[in-house]
Amino acid sequence: MDCKALALQEKDHIIGLRRWFHAHPELGTEEIRTTERIAEELRAAGVEVETFPDITGCIGTLRGEKPGPTVMLRADIDALPIQEAASGKPYCSQNPGVMHACGHDCHAAMLLGAAKLLAAHKDEIAGTVKFLFQMAEEIGTESRHYVEKGCLNGVDAIYGMHVWSLLPAGTFNLEDGPRMACSDRFTIRIHGQAAHGSAPHQGHDAVVAAAGVVMALQTLVSRVNDPQNTFVLTTGIMNGGTRDNIIAAEAELIGTTRTFDKAFRKTIPELIRRTAEAAAKAYGCTADCTYFFGPAPLINDHPELNNIARHAAESILGPDSLVPMERQMGAEDFSVYMDGTPGLYGFLGCRNEEKGITSPHHSDTFDVDEDVLPLGTAIYMQFALDFLNRK
Repeated sequence: MDCKALALQEKDHIIGLRRWFHAHPELGTEEIRTTERIAEELRAAGVEVETFPDITGCIGTLRGEKPGPTVMLRADIDALPIQEAASGKPYCSQNPGVMHACGHDCHAAMLLGAAKLLAAHKDEIAGTVKFLFQMAEEIGTESRHYVEKGCLNGVDAIYGMHVWSLLPAGTFNLEDGPRMACSDRFTIRIHGQAAHGSAPHQGHDAVVAAAGVVMALQTLVSRVNDPQNTFVLTTGIMNGGTRDNIIAAEAELIGTTRTFDKAFRKTIPELIRRTAEAAAKAYGCTADCTYFFGPAPLINDHPELNNIARHAAESILGPDSLVPMERQMGAEDFSVYMDGTPGLYGFLGCRNEEKGITSPHHSDTFDVDEDVLPLGTAIYMQFALDFLNRK
């Protein structure tokens, strides 16, 4: 099966799908119309479809003519709460305040193209290919719902990829080891004692204590963490006080932590708790902390699968298409699948400076070089076939 040639024949169809999704974006857990369109396309291609009464997204299943293992290909389908900048493009978002600003419209279109073409050649498939169209990637850990529903039971490998605005169109990155960090959240509530602003000695200022906690937390990065270990701690929200002349009795801090080290990650909640309590106490206040574990670090730790994917990308894009890329501190909830199923994740370049396509992800002017979309379809196909046919 010549995956590239077949995908290029479907180029207009794949781009048309991407433009439809782009024009009709829906936020995470609300992808009702998106899911309906995906299911329609899968059924039209002869692919079995499974939908769910309580969540959006769906699973397509294609059983080859010959027995063999099962591979799953994943695409995310949700958009972002961003108002798209006026560009005059015919496929601009028609939903005010919602935009496909990350490329999930591309992922859905590329995977639908792969499903259609593989279904048309299922007599050449030894095994089963599953197509996972996942809701709500931007929320963080909603991928867990598909695991809890048993959608990955019997899956021997799962593959995902992302169009990437930092890489030139026609290039591809898939490296061994850590590729994206975890994304966890913490909330710290500072409790003090109110007083009049003219008599601060009669109270305990929760805002001042919160400022002390913010500064103390940074010593976890600079003085507690091993400098060889990448670790980011950001306090992004600070709320406190009721009036300009009242010593605040309460304050709240909300932030995020990022690391690639799974063992170190487990120690972070206790480090934050101890630091916050001690810093608050210095100002006569108390602190309580809550910690939420989001998606784990995404680590390509299956060399055999990685090699299959790199070979697939090279066969579609050419021998010089593989490029290096620094690991990213952003997160990806594809890692949830990798906790129980061998998996891997790659990045498909979609930047084209000659076409003026240079905006970063999550920008209101984000766009992609659509010429890469059939190539992404072909990579999905090639990886699935090479995995199923491996010796």
